[in-house]
Amino acid sequence: MRLTLRGVVARLADAPRWLVGVIVVLVFAVPPLFEIPRAQFLDKLEAIAYDIRLKLTQSRETDPQIVIINIDERTMGALEELAEDVLKNDRAYRAALEYLRPRLDYDKQFAQALATAPTVLGFSFTPEPQEVGVLPAPVFTARDLGENRIPIDSQAGYVASLPVLQRAATDAGHIDPLFDPDNVMRRAPLIKEYKGAYYGTLALALARIAVDAKQVVPHFDSNHDLDHLDVGGLILPVSKEGNALIPYPGPKKQFRYVSATDILDGSAPKELLEGTIAIVGTDAKGLADLRATPMAPDYPGVEIHASLLSGMLNGNLKSVPAGVSQTEGVIMLVAGLLAIFAVPWRRPVLSLLGIVVVTAMVIALNLWFWQKQAAVLPIAATLAMMLILLLLNLLTGFLRESRAIARLSSMFGEYVPPERVAQMRESGERFTLEGESREMTVLFSDVRDFTAVSEHLPPLELSQMMSAYLTALTEVIHGERGTIDKYIGDAIMAFWGAPLDSTTHARDAVATALAMQHRMQSVRAEFRTRGWPEFQIGVGLNTGLMNVGDMGSQFRKAYTVLGDAVNLASRLEALTKLYGVPILVGDATRRAAPEFIYREIDRVRVKGRAQTLTIYEPLGSTLEDAGRARLAHWHEALALYRAREFAQAARMFSAFAAEEPGERLYTLFKERCEAYVEAILPADWDGAASYGSK
Repeated sequence: MRLTLRGVVARLADAPRWLVGVIVVLVFAVPPLFEIPRAQFLDKLEAIAYDIRLKLTQSRETDPQIVIINIDERTMGALEELAEDVLKNDRAYRAALEYLRPRLDYDKQFAQALATAPTVLGFSFTPEPQEVGVLPAPVFTARDLGENRIPIDSQAGYVASLPVLQRAATDAGHIDPLFDPDNVMRRAPLIKEYKGAYYGTLALALARIAVDAKQVVPHFDSNHDLDHLDVGGLILPVSKEGNALIPYPGPKKQFRYVSATDILDGSAPKELLEGTIAIVGTDAKGLADLRATPMAPDYPGVEIHASLLSGMLNGNLKSVPAGVSQTEGVIMLVAGLLAIFAVPWRRPVLSLLGIVVVTAMVIALNLWFWQKQAAVLPIAATLAMMLILLLLNLLTGFLRESRAIARLSSMFGEYVPPERVAQMRESGERFTLEGESREMTVLFSDVRDFTAVSEHLPPLELSQMMSAYLTALTEVIHGERGTIDKYIGDAIMAFWGAPLDSTTHARDAVATALAMQHRMQSVRAEFRTRGWPEFQIGVGLNTGLMNVGDMGSQFRKAYTVLGDAVNLASRLEALTKLYGVPILVGDATRRAAPEFIYREIDRVRVKGRAQTLTIYEPLGSTLEDAGRARLAHWHEALALYRAREFAQAARMFSAFAAEEPGERLYTLFKERCEAYVEAILPADWDGAASYGSK
């Protein structure tokens, strides 16, 4: 079976989101739970995470117990100047030097100086078998371990101080570095093994002298793994290999420095050195004692020893606790399951926020262990897992959203615009094509005298004209969140309130009808320039309970509305031509959309309905004073008509007709009044007009 990226993505979208998430969590959590080696890139990320925590929590405090005597560039320059300039041409000095040289014992003099105070020398182990100088006494031997073992390689050789110097010194410690895979020094080997004996690092030897510890006692846990070293009451946590994390207090120059030149010429203040541990070293680049550390890529080696010693004396050494892998695995499981089952993944913003909160909890817990327990727990793999879960949530959400929108588009895209489909999806509602009953508003529009308009146009031009007309009005309907039901020749049927439920369906429908009539002005102007006939449209609206859904036969179905309220809207559209008004709405629509100003047109009885219906023309949301006065006069005339004051009403309708010649509405009521003046009307006459056909 051939797998492609598209196929993998499709399967990912089809699979249960929780199942994919659980698999991701297990992929990350199982290795630490069962101590299975994991990918190297996670170790690199962990090193970066360690460095960030170290930098964020560095104390930046100067330890007053430690001073560094620095063989700096100034010292090197002074010695070079003395040898090459001041004394080079001094004949008396050179003659005395040649005379005394055979009698001088530099090593003996240096040993005598070392013996005047507690001193610690440095030495190094070598990968080659050699024994140069003499080693100090070991801190303990393999015999002291009993049945316990420390899993470190035995050293091949060493380069140490001369016997005369080592005997004069108080102790010695190795100065060997320990580099991580990225060549950065984060740890130091507190002990190394050579021929069954264990030797401490320089900082360990200095700490022993500082606390007057007679011995170094290794302590092991229940698994016989080295846990910590006891140095005269100082508890130094170490790994099972005897390595300690270096507690760098800050960037370079965090310790007090005094130039070796000032020591040699006696200008260094005595109070600077009194009661301190002085470590001789160099930060001169020419002497190549610079190391890459989390603090800087060129950190002086002498400050590394000082940082380790300061951490020992102040109890600032952090440890990697036993069972840390299992702890990491449990944290991963808890955080991962929270992200999968507690985060509302269906909403991208809430999903992002939820995973950020869970991640923040993981970071806070990790920093609590770091700061309060001096324990270093891995965090990079957990953060990587949380990032993948976030991306998984976003990806699967996007894929499923796309599929849901595609499904909705296949169902409703023919009736509503794409942005409406997206809104339907965002609403979180469940949409179906199955029939249901809702209160909605339906609209019918039709071209007046379409036969006369179309009969003089060639078929192609007629098609182009209708396409332009229907497109323009459909844009208006979509702009007011309407759903296109169908086109019936030159007629348009649309509705509001489905598929997305709306409490403003009547308002939106009336606004659409007004906007359609306004849009027709620009449509007619465009048709005029193209030589096409100009025409008027009538629009009928009604609000009421309707059946909406996918209806039809096995051969053809459509998402449409049915019901008496729908039929009434169609009849209202037909009446617009009779009354000569652009829009007619039923009383239910007027009551549901009170934001607009309406002109009452008439009371009617239409085919299929026994009860009287009052019909209205929406005029807009505002009217000028003149318009409001004219509207009041109209309603006054209508009231006279209903009160059977036909002569007086006829005079008012005639005045309206004279002001607006050609308006069918005024002529219609004028003719009615003139006919009713001499007529004998029944006692129950209510002024309603009856129409037996559409």
